[in-house]
Amino acid sequence: MSSEDTHPALVSKITLAEDYIHGFGAAEEQRLRAQAAFLADVVFHDWVLPSSGRLLEIGCGVGAELELISQRWPGLELTGIELSETHAAAAGHALGGQATVVRGDAHQLPFADDSFDIAITIWVLEHARSPVDVMREAMRVVHPDGRLIFTEVDNSTFRFQPELPAIAGWWELFCHRQQEAGGDPYVGRRLADLALAAGGCEIEALELSVHSRREDLSRRTQLLNYLEELLLSGAAHLLEFGDAASSTLAELRADFEKAHCDSSIQFQYHAVRLTCRPSPRPPVSVGGLTSIL
Repeated sequence: MSSEDTHPALVSKITLAEDYIHGFGAAEEQRLRAQAAFLADVVFHDWVLPSSGRLLEIGCGVGAELELISQRWPGLELTGIELSETHAAAAGHALGGQATVVRGDAHQLPFADDSFDIAITIWVLEHARSPVDVMREAMRVVHPDGRLIFTEVDNSTFRFQPELPAIAGWWELFCHRQQEAGGDPYVGRRLADLALAAGGCEIEALELSVHSRREDLSRRTQLLNYLEELLLSGAAHLLEFGDAASSTLAELRADFEKAHCDSSIQFQYHAVRLTCRPSPRPPVSVGGLTSIL
């Protein structure tokens, strides 16, 4: 798709070299939508949003989270911004009139100060070259009484017990490749410090847990399928850059098969949800007069 061949719902076109470990296309779009639906009870647990107002999702991907938000809080006016042309086009097509999709960079949001009541990220800051700048921009475009919700990964918490060597090794390669691309797969554990540096206040962090339960084998199977799809989504990049070999991929699949067959093998993966507000803006002098912006 050329930069001019975009959906009418998209605003603001930029040139982009897409470098995303999970890849693009129909399979990735399907994976993202399935992931959003599968993790919805974890991601949206205890969310309390107003019945009306303006919500911005930064890094909205293919629009999967915005679609779920529109179903849960239909009174909100939704906007998503996405850097990837491929994902932004998919979001525009999928959401239609449910949300406005803007193509642009989260590090320099194309919105005026105080444009939104709520700004959110979901699994986005791990891919950002400067998470603190993204958070600072989010705080700029949210009005002083608004709210910010950042839900992000901490890949250091991912583990199987007992350890499955091929899965552990692949995960290490997966995280290393993401870091080589400028991301931070461990950003969840830094969210509080980043929010403080970005100018946030009333900062609260909550650990979100995705883990196996022997008493719920159906859910356990679903979690294993989700994790396997997540790791396999990086296979093309890892094989292309020589980080992994086809034999390593086969061993990864064998480890997941072992986990499926042995319910005594436990696993866990944690994320962090941080909520905060923008700090009050300092007074500035305009033409000899002091005003609050």
